[in-house]
Amino acid sequence: MDTRPTTIHTEEPLAPRGPWAFLAAALPGGFTRWGWGLMLGWALVLLGPALGWAGHLRRAAGSSALPAHWGEQITARDIWEIWENGGLQHRLTNSPTVHLFGLGLVVVLWCGWRMQAHTAGQRARLGTWLLGALDTVLIGFLPLGLAAWVVDLVLARAGAIGLDGLGWLAFFGRPLLWMALVAALNLQWWFCRLGRAHGLSRGYFIHLRDCFLQLWSHPIQWGLVSFGGAALRSLLPFLVLLLAWRMGGGTTFRVWLFLLLQLFVTAINGWLMGWLLRSAALFWNHDAEVREVRAALKDIPRETEAI
Repeated sequence: MDTRPTTIHTEEPLAPRGPWAFLAAALPGGFTRWGWGLMLGWALVLLGPALGWAGHLRRAAGSSALPAHWGEQITARDIWEIWENGGLQHRLTNSPTVHLFGLGLVVVLWCGWRMQAHTAGQRARLGTWLLGALDTVLIGFLPLGLAAWVVDLVLARAGAIGLDGLGWLAFFGRPLLWMALVAALNLQWWFCRLGRAHGLSRGYFIHLRDCFLQLWSHPIQWGLVSFGGAALRSLLPFLVLLLAWRMGGGTTFRVWLFLLLQLFVTAINGWLMGWLLRSAALFWNHDAEVREVRAALKDIPRETEAI
């Protein structure tokens, strides 16, 4: 042969790529009907606890004292007393706002699945959604939980050294680590349910292996996406809370302004979640295509060389 044979690694459309390569392509598509549903669902999740707490204050005191006492500190013992002896537990567990919270969570999960399946060109079925969660339990909980436990142990030891910088790193890093773990488990679930939606023609164990490698073949990129997404989604509500704390709550207008700002950043967080869903779907689509081409190349019988 005069020329060397080409491989999928030299063909640009089929060259293996990491998840960062799909972030820009996933930016559009957040304001479709499933994107709006995702943002609306997150708003319902936020409104449920907020309205439940406001309703408890109104029933207990005749009217909410929040505008007059905004920013007062409350201890953990006070919260326990309100929960156990103030009737808050009974009222919240039987409040319609709990159902509002549950409805919002269902809307978030289902709209996210429909958006992701549409992006990947698959059908969104309830069975694949549920069985994908079972696959995540089998291949995701142990390795991701073990990795998070090791990093948390390192942060705890670093924080105990006594240096201020390491102490602050452990203070902020450890909660962020567990939020990133939830994000990573979500990523593993998304790959598993997309793989099931595509079909198990190559066998169940091959499906589990592919889903596992889709996450762990790019640990740095997916790790930074999980940490960065968790940090950004936590930072926005914290900034609104900090602004409300500095402004105070001397008027009802300020309290309503705080609520509207919280709803706004919650909608932004919903859009960010949709962006990550679309990015993962585009990555999965490309990775599945590359794996299918590799499998087809391996099945081609080799020609015997002429002697």
